[in-house]
Amino acid sequence: MLAKRRALNFKGAVLERTPLLVPSFSSKGFPDVKKIIKTMEEVIVGTTLVSAYDLYHKKISPPFDFASLIFLDSGGYEATKDAELSDFGERDHSPLTWTQKMHEKVLADWRSSVPTVLISYDHPTERLSVRRQIERAKRMAPGRADVLREILLKPETKDQTLLNINSVLRQVRALSQFDIIGVTEKEIGNSIFGRMENIAKLRMALDNLGVETPIHVFGSLDTITTPMYFLAGADIFDGLTWLRFAYHEGYTMYKHNYGALELGVKTRAHIIDGRTWNNNYRYLVDFELELRRFLNGHQFTSFKYHSGLFRDAHKSMVEAVGA
Repeated sequence: MLAKRRALNFKGAVLERTPLLVPSFSSKGFPDVKKIIKTMEEVIVGTTLVSAYDLYHKKISPPFDFASLIFLDSGGYEATKDAELSDFGERDHSPLTWTQKMHEKVLADWRSSVPTVLISYDHPTERLSVRRQIERAKRMAPGRADVLREILLKPETKDQTLLNINSVLRQVRALSQFDIIGVTEKEIGNSIFGRMENIAKLRMALDNLGVETPIHVFGSLDTITTPMYFLAGADIFDGLTWLRFAYHEGYTMYKHNYGALELGVKTRAHIIDGRTWNNNYRYLVDFELELRRFLNGHQFTSFKYHSGLFRDAHKSMVEAVGA
């Protein structure tokens, strides 16, 4: 079984154990992100993700001491007009300047009482081989010994839209130097099953080295696809889906549909937003516990919804990769 509990270790102590479902915040699509964080900081008690880009451009303001662990993202998502799989173009986005020097300034200036994972620099117009991505990420935040380090792997050329999994696997020993290995959902494969296969191949390569480095799938925080990637060996999942949509009885739906079902058709939009975000966070907490319960006995009946779908997808993935 590729899905396991894995530890985020720092200085001999375990900071967190996976799986982790991480609610993210971004100014891209959410210009009121500072206000949203203020609203949700009374609710969130676990991990969270914010963007170095948003910090640099003062879209958000620390401290974020409500969290137990902070992922400080690379900024590449905000620096582009490109979309996550869950984006649906509700807000126009005009990227501001974002450079590696700006990223490094944010990392150098970062001070927090909360343990932090620094994620390697990313920009949509800059493409490097996997080997050079590793070299650049190793130079990130020189001299800092008080943080965890994560590499976010990206396509190697401007013509590529997907990660070349074979290029990644050739560098797996070097990748194991990082505390976490990150990939984006839309770049790790061009179908749900293809993504499961590639995640499984990466996990199996790490297992063959005896390495328990967690795999982080960016842009995946969904009621159906996230468990499938988890079953393939991924460990950490974040995204903005919890702000864009509503989680309800195993499905991810439009917020106004959730509002009609649960709050009434006369409920105002801002009330629906607030209630949805609170409900979604509680859903994620319960969903994370569901993933953890699965690990106790690997029984697909641990999943309240879609257990047959997950079982069949897992069976097909195991057959495809020989896990």
